[in-house]
Amino acid sequence: MTTEFKLIIFDCDGTLVDSLDGIVRSAQLAIDGLGYKRTLANSEVAQVVGLSLYQAFEQILPDAGPDEIERGVGLYKSHYKELADGGAFTTTLYPGVREALLKLQSVGMIMAVATGKSLRGLQRNLEELDFGEFFVCLKTADHAPSKPNPEMLLQVLAETGFEAHEALMVGDTDFDINMGRAAKIKTCAVTFGCHSRERLAICQPDYWLDSMSDLPVLLGIK
Repeated sequence: MTTEFKLIIFDCDGTLVDSLDGIVRSAQLAIDGLGYKRTLANSEVAQVVGLSLYQAFEQILPDAGPDEIERGVGLYKSHYKELADGGAFTTTLYPGVREALLKLQSVGMIMAVATGKSLRGLQRNLEELDFGEFFVCLKTADHAPSKPNPEMLLQVLAETGFEAHEALMVGDTDFDINMGRAAKIKTCAVTFGCHSRERLAICQPDYWLDSMSDLPVLLGIK
């Protein structure tokens, strides 16, 4: 292994798992429950994936007050659980993710997750898709302020004992890339998630991935 990195930190939604359908459907039911008469487009919701739910609803409903935002978050959580429990949508790993994680694990790479999801939501994904074994540290919106605040990454560094220059942040949104830059961690943008390549390019990520299967190659792992 020739990589300079010892710790790889992944975003979840849009990076490891394709979960947009369930997010959009739950958000739509939430704003319906608040009495809004409009239809959310997938592209609109994709722009806020990665933020904490509160910050996401602030952007979806810019004229709503704090109490209404809180109610929207509560509705979202209840609808998401109901839909997921009923098998109304499917969350899947992106192609190449499991193979890449296995390859990194085989050479002793330390891996973590930093996501805007709740811890309960993340743990549900890890259990349902059976890939929680790969990660030594999980940081979510329950642990730190919303991205791009770097606190989640700083907590990962503190708990794993690595320095910023030894870590790489992999994500699909400019929230991920800006969070990494704020923590002085190098960043890798994936092009198959929620934010466009054009939007990501503005943040000037250090590396790019068009497929997660290419991550071991990028890291010099054979």
